[in-house]
Amino acid sequence: MKNNCQFITAKFNRYDQFSDLGMICYRIITNKEVYFFYRNQFIDVKVLDELKKDDVIHIGSHELDDGTYWLHWLVSSKGDLAIKDKFNYDMPYRFMLILAFLGLIFVWLNIDIISLILNGILFLMIVWYICLNLFNLINLFLPKQIFLRKQYFRLKGGDLGFMKNSLLEKRQPLCCAVTDLPVYKGIATYVTSKMKKSSTSSSSSIKKVNVWQEISFNFNASSFTIKESSLVLSNLLVPVIYNINHPTFIAPKDRLSLVLEKNKIRGIVNHSDGSSYLITHCVWISKRKAKTLLRYWYFEPNLNILLLLVIIYLIFVDWSILSGFILLGVIGLKIVYPPLALLIYSLIAYFNDRSYSKRVLKWLCETTGHWPKEI
Repeated sequence: MKNNCQFITAKFNRYDQFSDLGMICYRIITNKEVYFFYRNQFIDVKVLDELKKDDVIHIGSHELDDGTYWLHWLVSSKGDLAIKDKFNYDMPYRFMLILAFLGLIFVWLNIDIISLILNGILFLMIVWYICLNLFNLINLFLPKQIFLRKQYFRLKGGDLGFMKNSLLEKRQPLCCAVTDLPVYKGIATYVTSKMKKSSTSSSSSIKKVNVWQEISFNFNASSFTIKESSLVLSNLLVPVIYNINHPTFIAPKDRLSLVLEKNKIRGIVNHSDGSSYLITHCVWISKRKAKTLLRYWYFEPNLNILLLLVIIYLIFVDWSILSGFILLGVIGLKIVYPPLALLIYSLIAYFNDRSYSKRVLKWLCETTGHWPKEI
């Protein structure tokens, strides 16, 4: 649990920021390591503008798969990125009060059907917000969160004994591994990041909304675009202590090495922060990505909360033999669907062996010494 936590005293170098699906992600580069965090983790981030190069900072973080770190708190003589130790709750939207008011009006007018629908919607929304706030409360008391808070207050009390000192160390530049792949080096400019949505309608008039992030940048007089399907939107409730990857992050003036295939990016090494990215083929994924998808399907919070609402409704509102069969079907589908879908996808990937993607993956691992983020 605590093995990947790191507490280090380092020298500040610089920070950058990047838009990740509407959330602002920051990257701090020190003399030794690189750290990522979301702005909403902290009350105020103005201290970053006060820090100068070579200022001494104390950092609490946990390690990510690619060798970078996720920041949990920062302490300096000029101010802190302080850890949140209070319960942050979500207040209901104002239109919930409007729904309740309309429900009362229709009850008074004896229009039972509309009032029943409105009150049913209101009930589901109230239960939804209770679940959200319960999840936030659970996050506050996770063992790893408690451990990180204790270390923060221990440092604020003047105890530096547990901090690793890296003030005399220096980051080593990444050198690309020898390969026959087409590798191009250059500087990223004019970087933009946008959240895109598209909706498709089926014959049953059910709309399906697809959300992805589109990152565009110029590189050696050419323009490139990366499209990343979003698991992040559904994982916003997941505590950052469980993050194993940081958001795809490219800032202006970052030094990059790209592997191209038919003018499409297949691999990226960001020399500025040591990150690497594998843009996988649409019918091929690695075993590690397969495990990530399986974990996502089982523990995806929004779907689990929706399932909980269905269970509450069936048990307390409309319990019957038919409801029991529906409940068993929903739970069975939740348990059986993920491995079945993954098995089918794995078979498709097996019969569509993408050797080029595998070669790029091997090159990225040899260059950075860590597993890349798969996009």
